[in-house]
Parts: sequence; structure tokens; C-alpha cells
Amino acid sequence: MMSLKVKMFGDFTISDGKNSISNTANRSKKVWSLIAYLVYHRERIVKQKELIELIWGDEDKGVNPSGALKTLLYRARAELDYLWSGAGKQLIICSHDGYMWNPECRVEIDCDTFESVISDADTLELEKVVEALKLYEGDFLDKMSSEFWVIPISAYFHNVFIDCLRNVVPRMIEEKRFDEALAFCRIATNIESYNEEVHCLCMQTYLACGKQKKAIEVYQKLSERLLSELGVIPSEETRALYHEAIKTNNSHTISISTLQEQLKESSEKTGALICEYDFFRVLYYSMARSVMRNGIAVHIALISAVDKDGELSLRKLDRVMPNVENVIRQSLRRGDSAAKCSVSQYVIMLPRANYENSCMVCERIIKSYYKKFTRADALLRYEVCPLEPDDKENYQWIRESSDN
Repeated sequence: MMSLKVKMFGDFTISDGKNSISNTANRSKKVWSLIAYLVYHRERIVKQKELIELIWGDEDKGVNPSGALKTLLYRARAELDYLWSGAGKQLIICSHDGYMWNPECRVEIDCDTFESVISDADTLELEKVVEALKLYEGDFLDKMSSEFWVIPISAYFHNVFIDCLRNVVPRMIEEKRFDEALAFCRIATNIESYNEEVHCLCMQTYLACGKQKKAIEVYQKLSERLLSELGVIPSEETRALYHEAIKTNNSHTISISTLQEQLKESSEKTGALICEYDFFRVLYYSMARSVMRNGIAVHIALISAVDKDGELSLRKLDRVMPNVENVIRQSLRRGDSAAKCSVSQYVIMLPRANYENSCMVCERIIKSYYKKFTRADALLRYEVCPLEPDDKENYQWIRESSDN
């Protein structure tokens, strides 16, 4: 009897060794969902009623759902005929008021192989586990991810893959299999875009192979995503890896001229320094110590983007915040610094500026924003306070607002 190889991770593909068919083309989702369901449940008969509920669910099934199912089965068999002539009728057979995948057809499915190996990952050689992980090219039936029957199966394999990476990536780093480890980490970060643990694995791999800049890029993308979409900053563990990545990577003694060159800022950058919130905190601590020594005036300003009725939607924030950043950068001096500190706010440090001057700076930023974006989707408001971190009792925000 015939033998087939089926790929269900990522794209859904069926191959007989010579020909293959896939759901990558713009073909009927219902047809491919039907084929996938019968293949995955190939060890049992699937009743007509089950298939009708699977395909149409709460949709209007019409006056003759059995007829609609037969039409869909005809189309499914026609797709399978691209493997060889008559493959459709050979592979999908009728049986006891239902249908099933021909049990005489030997089917090798990637998710079955993956599961059988990964279940024994702790006791198997690393090489075998790595080969099994390579099968995971994406979530289970990724293009059918909204199908109700796919969701729990996809979640199961997704979690198995992530759990396995937690154990396997450190082993791969020890054996210096960096390229393979990074390939798995990229898949994991793509499907787990907010999962700090998998991003940490990716950063650890980049650090282990001496690619600090890549590790920094991973952190910066994650940090921006977490702050913009969830309003949080990365965990202490993730930030620790970031701090390790930004340390200098000089393996030999350097001259002071080389040091100057490395520390020099690009001449192309103008306006205020826009930095990561973590760096802003370090600048804040440094400035606080200077204030204690020299008594210079330093103020902190908080610029917030709001709606007339309260908070802005994420959709509006995606448009507004990049514009706010550009206006802040262009409106401030090169000696000033700012950072995005929440999904809708920027914090600004204004050295050698008293309270009145700091308010004037904020007013100038807001006026510049409204002038440049005449149909602005947001209202900008500001608060100003002196930098006095050691005087907790007197550390009060002085609120000023401007609605233009």
C-alpha cells in the first residue's frame, strides 16, 4: 500500500515522495481543514455529524448539510488527486455512516515523531533531540490556527516545544552548537513574542558566541514591544543579560585614543538623547549624586499623551508616540535626555533648569507638537518635579497641564 509523509508544523503538506500538495496556495480553508482532520484522526471513523459540526459550526448549514459535506469531500479528494490519479478515493473512504483515512495507508506525521522523541528528551542523546526539534517549523497547522479543534492541539505542542528548549538550549551552548540553538530560539521568539524566558535563551546564545550586538537587538525589540503594547519593562533577569551584553568586548588592552573613538557619539545624531528607560535610571542616579555634591538645579518632566475622555487606544498610541518622541528630540538640547517610561509617557531630565524654565520647556514641546500635527489624535499634558531623590518627604509632583 502507499506511504505518505505529512508535515503539520507550520504549513500543512502531504507528500508521496514524488509529488506533494500543500495549503500554502490560496485554496479553500474548509477543504484543507477536512483533510487535516481526517489525517490527524486517521485511526478512527469520523461520523458525518461530527464533520458537519467541524466544518460549519454555528454557520448556516443550509437545508441539506449532508449534501454540502459530500460536495466538500469531492473537492477534498480532487486536491488529493494531485498526488497521483485516483488518490482521493483511495485515501478518504466511506465507512459506517462516516469517513476515515484509509488505514492501509502508512502515514508518517512530523508531530507524532516530534512527540515520541521529545517525551524522552532527558534520556536521549542531544543529537536525536535536536533532529526532533528541527521538525517544529511553526505552530501546529499554523494557517488553521483559528479552527476550534486545532487550538488545543497547537497549544499542547507549542508548550512542549518551549519546555524542551529550556533544557536543550543550555546543552547546545555547552557543545557550541550556536547556529542550531539560535535557529530554534528564533522560532520560539516569533511564536512567543512576549515570552521573556525564550528571549533570554536567545540572548544567552548570542552572548555565548560573542555576538553582543545581536543580544542587544533582541532585548531592544522585546523591551519596545513590552512597553508599547503591555506598558511594562523587562524583568530584572532580562535586564541583567542586557547589561552584560552592553559591556565592552575588548579582549586586549586598548589605548586611550581607541577608548575615545569607541565612546564617541555619531555626529549625525542631533537634539536630545533618547535612551532606554534602564539607561535613563542610571543617568538619574548619576545626576542625583551630582545634585548632592554641587547643588545644581535639575528637574524631571513627565509628558503624557491622553485622550479627551481618558486613555488613548493602543491603535492611536502606535501613531502618536513616535511623533511625540520626534518632537521631544527636536525641542530639547543635546545635553538633555529622555526615555519612554510607559505605553503613553516620556520622562525628561532637564539639568541646570529651574522649575519655571522646565515648565517653559514642556510648554514648548506641546506647542511644537500641536503645530506640527494639526490634527493630533492626542492631548499632551505634563508634570514637573525637582530631582530630590534623597528627600522623600518633600518629593512631590507639581502638576501643570496644557490642553493647548
